[in-house]
Amino acid sequence: MSLFDIDLTTRAKARASIIIAASQDAIWARIADPETWPNWNSGVEWVGAVGRLTVGTKFEWRAGGMTIRSTVQALEAPNFIGWTGTTMVISARHVWHLSADGANTRVDTAESFRGAYATLLPGHARRTIQSALEQGLADLKAECEGRRPRRAA
Repeated sequence: MSLFDIDLTTRAKARASIIIAASQDAIWARIADPETWPNWNSGVEWVGAVGRLTVGTKFEWRAGGMTIRSTVQALEAPNFIGWTGTTMVISARHVWHLSADGANTRVDTAESFRGAYATLLPGHARRTIQSALEQGLADLKAECEGRRPRRAA
């Protein structure tokens, strides 16, 4: 288990989880390949070239109308990944935990925000995070269980 986690001291944080009828490796393949996120995650607009993820990998992507610059902080394939991300008004920490649940996989994810947005509108920020986490998990489940048509590139 990684020591990297979301910022537990901020009010702008949320957690979500889901059970997916797919192998941990199949789910990991989607989460750990950011360049494919726009193909299955309706909240991700684009991701720049990334390559193979390792601790320290930097990548840029766009979601919610904001360009996010992220850095992988912890990675224990195929169980855990965590990264930090920054925009003009947010400093975020995001983690994913995958664990076997019988023939299925349990996926837990969490995110926290610091910065102007989280300070000025913590309730709105918390709801935004919660909604994004739940939408991302629903999209991941649909993708991994073969129930989602692919988005055009």
